[in-house]
Amino acid sequence: MSGGLAALVGAALAAAVLALVLKKDSPALSLAVGLAGVLCLMWGMLEPAAALYRAVRELMGGLEHGAQIYGPVVKAVCIAAVVRVACAVCQDAGQAALAAQLELAGTAAAIVVCLPLVTQVLTLVTRMVA
Repeated sequence: MSGGLAALVGAALAAAVLALVLKKDSPALSLAVGLAGVLCLMWGMLEPAAALYRAVRELMGGLEHGAQIYGPVVKAVCIAAVVRVACAVCQDAGQAALAAQLELAGTAAAIVVCLPLVTQVLTLVTRMVA
């Protein structure tokens, strides 16, 4: 495990333990500690995420229809990751209904970004059948 990842895991565990300890006496402060932990992890993941983004762009650039085919898939995966974190925060805050609605909105957004891909697949199938 690299040093940067180990530090991020340690920070996440420390924030989780602190939030758990504070939850009984101060739920609001516990939530704030959890959110601070999430924000610190997101900040720490900016550089690896940027490297991943560059690698995916380079990989898709080398493919004939890379951006058209894999672009929507990458966008849908990113939407899923962001919605997953946001839902977990909502559930920790005791907002299960809000988390459920957020999941529904994320699903709709993922479907919308994949519509061009679905259109291409249906066009290809239509050409093959005709």
